[in-house]
Amino acid sequence: MFFILLMPVLAWAEGGHGAAASADLTGTVFGYLGIIIFVLAYALVPLENSIHLRKSKPVLLAAGLIWVLLSIAYIRIGDTHTAHQAIKHSLLEYAELFLFLLAAMTYINAMEERNVFQSLRAFLVSRGFSLRSIFWVTGALAFLISPIADNLTTALLMGAVVMAVGGDNKKFVALACINVVVGANAGGAFSPFGDITTLMVWQKGKVQFSEFFNIFFPSLVNWLIPAAIMSLAIEKASPKKVDEKVEMKYGAKAIMAFFLATITTAVCFHNFLHLPPVAGMMLGLGFLGPLSYHIKLHEGRSERYDYILGARGAESVYPITTIVKSKLDLSTIIEKVDLPAFAIDANHTVTHWNKACEAYTGIKAKEVVGTRDQWKPFYENKQPVMADLVLNYLPEKMIDRHYEGHFKRNEYISGAYEASRFVPTLGEKGRWVSFSGAPVKDETGEVVGAVEVLQDFTEKKAAAKHFDLMKKIARAEWDTLLFFYGVILCVGGLAQFGYLAAVSQYMYLDLGATSANVIVGFLSAIVDNIPVMFAVLTMDPAMSHGQWLLVTLTAGVGGSMLSIGSAAGVALMGTARGTYTFGAHLKWTPIIILGYAASIICHLFINSHLM
Repeated sequence: MFFILLMPVLAWAEGGHGAAASADLTGTVFGYLGIIIFVLAYALVPLENSIHLRKSKPVLLAAGLIWVLLSIAYIRIGDTHTAHQAIKHSLLEYAELFLFLLAAMTYINAMEERNVFQSLRAFLVSRGFSLRSIFWVTGALAFLISPIADNLTTALLMGAVVMAVGGDNKKFVALACINVVVGANAGGAFSPFGDITTLMVWQKGKVQFSEFFNIFFPSLVNWLIPAAIMSLAIEKASPKKVDEKVEMKYGAKAIMAFFLATITTAVCFHNFLHLPPVAGMMLGLGFLGPLSYHIKLHEGRSERYDYILGARGAESVYPITTIVKSKLDLSTIIEKVDLPAFAIDANHTVTHWNKACEAYTGIKAKEVVGTRDQWKPFYENKQPVMADLVLNYLPEKMIDRHYEGHFKRNEYISGAYEASRFVPTLGEKGRWVSFSGAPVKDETGEVVGAVEVLQDFTEKKAAAKHFDLMKKIARAEWDTLLFFYGVILCVGGLAQFGYLAAVSQYMYLDLGATSANVIVGFLSAIVDNIPVMFAVLTMDPAMSHGQWLLVTLTAGVGGSMLSIGSAAGVALMGTARGTYTFGAHLKWTPIIILGYAASIICHLFINSHLM
């Protein structure tokens, strides 16, 4: 990455020419520092799951520093206006993307809360399909759902189906996850709603909404060829049928219909009213407001206001800090706690189950201590409890999958989390419970187990049980949205220095548009496709409509080559930890590259009149 960013400096030294406003800044110390800061900050992004540093933090810092350097560089040549106007342009770019994604994420979260995706998952895992059938069904659904629900959400949904059916069959789970990632990325490439890169291309007006379907068949080829070859490695056995049934909540179908209406509104705003699509998306978000109010009335909570965005509920959380940081023996302190509590060792075996836990769950300590049955009081089917999740230091996306956004980090203990959910198996009609889990460490700092404390708040929850639109907005991926801010400001700043103009000269004039656009796909497998595509749009090279379709395709599907090349791949590595890995994906990279090449050839053939 560092070499790529330095190429324009070398090209400039050889006599390249760019925009006049940026030409004199490419060879300044401020420009060099800007490149170094961006490279260092972006180098931390792929390490997010390893070092537990959110990807938004380094790029936010880099964005601010780059614009400070740019402003100083302009001031030194007596220009106090250009930097100001340039950053306003970048902020406008971000505002459109931010509001568009905020509306889309809110609808996705609303559908998840109404059990839309969960019911689809339950339907698939209870059909009794063979492993090879599940492989094809999940891949096909990933390809078909991602154009609407985005590739990340689709990959997590289909990945959950794969893991539920595949169980301990690691080979099948790994292959099916690869297939889901390739399918989700390919499906997202021919729709503005399928990926951030396609959305940016549409908002820039480079490709009209209907024109994205020109790359439908190339996208299909990109998924079908690797899928057909990988399916030959899937055994024909049938897994054990999983009996699971999830009903969609009241209003789920209406929310789906309103989401489709919102997409239609955004397209109509762009095509017929000549307004930004984001204005149509925000109008669509307005559709959801009256519907959410109707659902709240239906659930009988009309006297309660929705929580304001960012506000927390009044749920009290037990200070598990006192247990973990106590100097007393774990058995002693857990028994002294008057709330239900239990502990597990490093092998996820129950070691302590206090009397309060016996009374609350109805399960005696002698029945559960020494087993891995800590899940039985809370779930009908085996799945990890909070203690299991914090013991494995699983990413927050995995915790979110189990607690649907109703969780937060403990402010005082590293690796500890607090969550809440309704448990239908407790009591006669089910109970609302808060779960606090934390890892337990020995004197050397090594994790030797985990402890979990429960607190019932059914009565408090009854006073606020309704569909809350503000909570759906608050559950948007704020880290992702802030990451986009950092990327757009960083790339915008480097463009203002003049570097992207020189890169455009090298790639699109010296190498040619087709070669450059193919390289973009390979870059998006190594570097996130968002900054790569935004850089291309900022360069705005003069090329045919067919070439804009080509770069849309390659940036969208190129990330499938590596597991770290797309958000879908990174997310599945977290949920299928130890099974779907970088190495497992890398074994099939040549086959995926074959599909990548075939999709490009397909595009060059069927869209030759546009090239």
